[in-house]
Amino acid sequence: SRKPFEVEARLRRIKNCKWIGMEKVLAPEAPHQFMAIRASTEEAALAAVLEYGGQESRPIPSSDQAAAEDGAFSPELGKAFRECLKPCLDAIDCLRAQGLQRDIRLPAIAVVGDQSVGKSSVLEAISGVELPRGTGIVTRCPLMLSMRSRDEPGWSARIKYQTKSGQNKEKNLNASPEIGQAIREAQNEMTSSPGEISEHIIELWVESPESPDLTLIDLPGIARFSADSGYAVAGITKSLIMSYIQKPEVIILVVIPCHVDIETVEALSLAKEVDPESKRTIGVLTCPDLVNPGSESEVMALMQNRKIPLKKGYVSVSSLKDNMSLQQAAREEEVFFRTHRHFRALDKFEYGTKTLAVKLSSELYDAIKHNIPELMREIQVKREDICKQLESIGEGPPEHNDEMKGLLARMLNKFATDFANVSTGTHRHEPDRLFGRCRKHWETLADEIEQCAFSDRSDVTAMWEAAKKDIEEQRGCELPGFDNVYPVVERLVRNHFLKLVREPCSNFLVSVNQEVDETNANPRRSCLWRLSNFIKEVCEGIRTGQVDLAREQIKNIFTEEEFVFTQDRIFLLEKDKPYNEKLRLQHRKPESGGKSGEASISSEKPAATMQDIVERNTQRVLEGAEAYIRVAVRRLQDTITLAVMHYMLHKMSEKLRESLIVLVTEPQPLFDKLREENPLISAKRRHLADRMEKLAAAEQELARF
Repeated sequence: SRKPFEVEARLRRIKNCKWIGMEKVLAPEAPHQFMAIRASTEEAALAAVLEYGGQESRPIPSSDQAAAEDGAFSPELGKAFRECLKPCLDAIDCLRAQGLQRDIRLPAIAVVGDQSVGKSSVLEAISGVELPRGTGIVTRCPLMLSMRSRDEPGWSARIKYQTKSGQNKEKNLNASPEIGQAIREAQNEMTSSPGEISEHIIELWVESPESPDLTLIDLPGIARFSADSGYAVAGITKSLIMSYIQKPEVIILVVIPCHVDIETVEALSLAKEVDPESKRTIGVLTCPDLVNPGSESEVMALMQNRKIPLKKGYVSVSSLKDNMSLQQAAREEEVFFRTHRHFRALDKFEYGTKTLAVKLSSELYDAIKHNIPELMREIQVKREDICKQLESIGEGPPEHNDEMKGLLARMLNKFATDFANVSTGTHRHEPDRLFGRCRKHWETLADEIEQCAFSDRSDVTAMWEAAKKDIEEQRGCELPGFDNVYPVVERLVRNHFLKLVREPCSNFLVSVNQEVDETNANPRRSCLWRLSNFIKEVCEGIRTGQVDLAREQIKNIFTEEEFVFTQDRIFLLEKDKPYNEKLRLQHRKPESGGKSGEASISSEKPAATMQDIVERNTQRVLEGAEAYIRVAVRRLQDTITLAVMHYMLHKMSEKLRESLIVLVTEPQPLFDKLREENPLISAKRRHLADRMEKLAAAEQELARF
């Protein structure tokens, strides 16, 4: 008797629905749906709908039927499905309880809605627990509601949260009426005022025979104004909601009142923003009894997923009234949808709190199953990271002296060997590259020493004048051309070369000393937390002594360099090389200052001859000094570097090993100092080991699916 378009629409909805283990829930009222689902062909499904589709009205359940359904208020999922669903949800909750949602993308269902649209009523009807309800901002913190069913009778609940001062609180609850007050107290302790919103989550676990296997995250309603925060509360709540629903693994449950213009529902707009294709959004339509007369057809279009289509569709529910038991509310909800003039056309999978609970459990299970491979990969990555952290801090200190002695010997020998490798440049995989860092410093030293040669200096003219003046003052009773200019060469080497070179050499020692200090300041971490400081003390004492020896050696080198000496063949070979033209500057002879018409002075020619002699001597002195300095430059580039590297690296390595061997041969004095472990390291090791154990358990649990 149905019209063709109604049959086609019903068939389409039946074909698209995904029911798992729901025969006990839906079969008594709508056997044609399951016949359609199980039909092997579209024609057979259509025939099933036509056969049972002529029932325009549905019978009102008798009191006996209603009483029989009281125990079936919780979704009676198939046993096999429940056996899979519950441990799967437990595994996800275990990961979330460890704070792993920050590192691993955990599937979840986030409940969003505008302020005072009945979110808490919907959750209360699903869970069977009394949640805070009222006007204004009621939900001020995210609430993770984990519901689990159990076969044995009894009811238990537990709430956990962190106060505003950072104190962790956990409390067991004995009865359902205590939950609402416990949540209010938690929100008061997590916020400073009644209108404040907190991003920290309240965790609530409920377990009873009537509870569905489901985990939901109830988010604060989108408020437009509060007495404490003013209009800023809208931005605060939206930002908090977006931080949850923008994650692609989160299913968005949008609560929408039937009696308002859906275009104005801000929660649905936020869902569209992060889920433009509506692939992970479910609509919950509340308050169907408040629909304005005449708008029922428009509401029906929304209920049947025709007006604003969502891939996961809509479920319509009745609002839970005050002072009404959940069983009574379930009966009245069923009566309402079966007898309503317009809404009785809805299929069973389109209305009802039981239907919503089953749908959410099914969707969450599908989301978890779909994400299990990625979750497994992320858990493995996390476990590898924890393994590396555990390896870096090592095992705890041994209890027995023999084990302690062996551990100490291995660690000290390892440190001495590592330092020897990095100080000689024979390292392979050590992260420290001490020798390479020192090479940069001695290359800088070589450049600075070379720049002290005359031909590379910018004040060549000044050097020429200084040498010329020194030659003139050096002359005694010698005849012209027989001047003794060698002392001038020695003074140039000492006063104008060695004096400049001393500072770069001292700086080189300081730089290498800093590099060695940095290497010794970062010994490998171990379970013997005092050992690192002890090694630093030993290294510091040795390093200070080596710096003094290196400084003394540099001083001796400069004392030797003040004696101007080199092999003749080396000097002559260097002297024949062309040098900077700056050393061959020719200065113009001073022009005669006599007036026109005056007679020339008879001694003009001899004066010019003396000037030429001085110029030639100056050039000879500078070229000779430059040739010698070039020899000294190469010599100092090697001797200074060798001296510093010898004492600061090679000798440092030898003395360090000798000192550490002495400690190993008589380790008893160290045991009392080293046996105690850093409490921070031991606490970190326990924390990492605990996380590793729980990750392994969660991975094993997920592997079952």
